[in-house]
Amino acid sequence: MLLLGGCTTQEKKTSAFKAGTYNATAEGRNGELTVEVVLSADKIESVAVTAHQETEGIADPAIEKIPSAIVEAQGLGIDAVSGCTITSEAILAAASSALASAGADVEALKEIHLSAAAGEDTEETVDVVVVGGGGAGIAAASSAAEQGASVILVEKTSALGGNTLASGFAMNAADPELENQLDALNGQVETLKAVLDYDESEFGDYADTLKTLKTQINEYLKGDTSKEFDSVEWHIIQTYQAGKRVDLSGEEISGDFDLVRILCEKSLETFHWLGDTVGVALSDELSSPVGSLWLRGHNFESKEGVFASAQQYIEAHNGKIYLATRATDLILDGDAVTGVICRKEDGSALTIHAKNVILATGGFGANGDMVKEYNTYWPAIPEGIKTTNVAGATGDGIELGLQAKASLTGMGMVQLMPTASAVTGQLADGLLVPSQYYMFVNQEGNRFVNEYAERDVLASAALSQTDGVFYHIADQNMIPTLQNKATQEQVDAMVEKGILYKAESLEALAEQIGCPSENLMASVEKYNSYVDAGNDPDFGKNVFGSKIETAPYYAVIEKPSVHHTMGGLTINTEAQVLNEAGEAIQGLYAAGEVTGGIHGGNRVGGNAIADIMVFGRIAGANAAK
Repeated sequence: MLLLGGCTTQEKKTSAFKAGTYNATAEGRNGELTVEVVLSADKIESVAVTAHQETEGIADPAIEKIPSAIVEAQGLGIDAVSGCTITSEAILAAASSALASAGADVEALKEIHLSAAAGEDTEETVDVVVVGGGGAGIAAASSAAEQGASVILVEKTSALGGNTLASGFAMNAADPELENQLDALNGQVETLKAVLDYDESEFGDYADTLKTLKTQINEYLKGDTSKEFDSVEWHIIQTYQAGKRVDLSGEEISGDFDLVRILCEKSLETFHWLGDTVGVALSDELSSPVGSLWLRGHNFESKEGVFASAQQYIEAHNGKIYLATRATDLILDGDAVTGVICRKEDGSALTIHAKNVILATGGFGANGDMVKEYNTYWPAIPEGIKTTNVAGATGDGIELGLQAKASLTGMGMVQLMPTASAVTGQLADGLLVPSQYYMFVNQEGNRFVNEYAERDVLASAALSQTDGVFYHIADQNMIPTLQNKATQEQVDAMVEKGILYKAESLEALAEQIGCPSENLMASVEKYNSYVDAGNDPDFGKNVFGSKIETAPYYAVIEKPSVHHTMGGLTINTEAQVLNEAGEAIQGLYAAGEVTGGIHGGNRVGGNAIADIMVFGRIAGANAAK
């Protein structure tokens, strides 16, 4: 739908209102959204969103533009802001309710529109054009600009960020120097000792890496095992193991060794490049997102700050950014890609001629039909399943790549996020603690899985529970570890809004979530004993945080959602897109979730940010050459 901007108002119909200030709420993407409407007797004086739970950065364009458009139009026939459809519709719904309370003819107001002014078709020529403004796109554009190339980045929605901004935003990178300063988690030594029994003959291209890792572990075990261990080789082996899967046809799927090696070897370097070169504010906090398997998630001071810094860097280094500009076609000269044709918000065409094109459009997790069409891993995608993805993750880059006869790989491997909100389908806001702290129980109050396992293992286990839902249990001591950095005041606000359950005893918490109290209490008692022992004989959890023992206690209801699509365009180590013959397509690069072949059949939590930043940087540097 057209983005608001450069608009003219159709002939207005006269409306009469009961003057005053009116408030109304509607359901947004993540929860209730409240709008305040101020009216005089014959005019909408102001409209403002006064409270919401929408994702910062992603929903901002709608929150800024829709209210002012209502006032400008003096009507409700406003198009949704590109990339913010659900938030836009929620604002309009709440405003409609407020106006109805004032005696307005809402249906008549919906007939008053803003129509976009016609724009002129334009052409530009640059060295590099980047399609997509998420993490891979801003990394690619920054990297190309760093090399002195002229760059244009086009993003189809109204803001930079995409799925990256909706993610947990932890970037996996083995950092032994930093990690060796941290106390080891319970169970780490036993986990590493088990690696020594791995059969190298079963690891194919990864055998030499495993051999090196065993040497590293033996050296570690001779020293101070009270400190955290990590290495690039351990990151590589965990990435390989977590992604080695068998699809429904019996075919084995795993990550390409060279791509995985580059991902793991270059991640820490790229993290510091974002800080030192692009100017992103980095955090020294490490985290372990769900399914990360180890404590190596590097973080940033703020999600929005990453994109603000990148935008500033790109524009200061001979780069341009066009928002609400959708790439619809590649320009081809024989088999070579020489640019893109885009459609702008006003309907005009923008033709960009370039030496090289980088596709960084993300995956297709918000395209339910495409997910079901390609799925070859899950026996069935549950009917009505929600997605953690932003609306723009619809597979556009894959369709563009196919115009150049690109090869696809791993398209059937779709990841479900186990810890999504059962209410909204989004990443569960309430208890974003590191995964070593996780304790999950089903509706019967019983544990059912190793909470530190891979995401597909967790999702499969969750879907087999009653109604496919479960509860994440935590105690007061875990609040300071929240990865969303929520304060106690914010946690209490989540309780008030019904996002979290909170109780002074486990019995009372069980009553709130509707499970037998004796089961929940027994599950917690047993789990706490496993934390002490560093061993879980029931489900094999091998890394632990703290026990659940300090009131008040918390719970949040969760259910798997479509999260990540592992398949996409086939690339080589230079981030060049390959055709069916395995040859690089001249002028075409790709990075991020639009590509396949890195994560195999299941992605390690925290590896997506590493992927998009590492290969975005590689694509940008090579395209600039």
